[in-house]
Amino acid sequence: MKNLLDIFTDRRNLALLLAATGAGVLAVVYTAQYGFGCEPCILCRYQRGPYYALLILGLLSAASARTWPKASFGFLLLCGAAILTGLGLSGYHVGVEERWWMGPKACGGALPDSDDIEVLRQYLLNRPIVDCTVPMCKIGLSMTGWNFLLSLGLAGFTGFMLLRGRKRT
Repeated sequence: MKNLLDIFTDRRNLALLLAATGAGVLAVVYTAQYGFGCEPCILCRYQRGPYYALLILGLLSAASARTWPKASFGFLLLCGAAILTGLGLSGYHVGVEERWWMGPKACGGALPDSDDIEVLRQYLLNRPIVDCTVPMCKIGLSMTGWNFLLSLGLAGFTGFMLLRGRKRT
């Protein structure tokens, strides 16, 4: 196990792992959405943002690891912030799914701001409304639950690796 951890103490390798994780998660959610018809709610869509950030920041960190190590470390810290943001979003969404607290007004579809009944009718007929309290494509846990566990693991692993490799900054 020590050798495996040493691989990810190298900032470039850690950055590439984080970027690959971001790309992998995005590939899974888009496959679920477009390949299997699992329509995401607004909170599910928000949870994609940290993975886009992870992908971009991870690639920037990997690209700068050899030439600008301090910049690379800064990008890795931003990756950690993106992971923690994703952890917070997924934790909030799990709470909404479990009905521990209310979701945003956009959950279930916000109605258009119009007095015209025809505008409302067209809106309801043409827009899929996805409720944030209904778990998306359950496989033992909702995708939000899996995202929470992944974010928690990533946060711990990234923090551990950054602390382990901090002497190199």
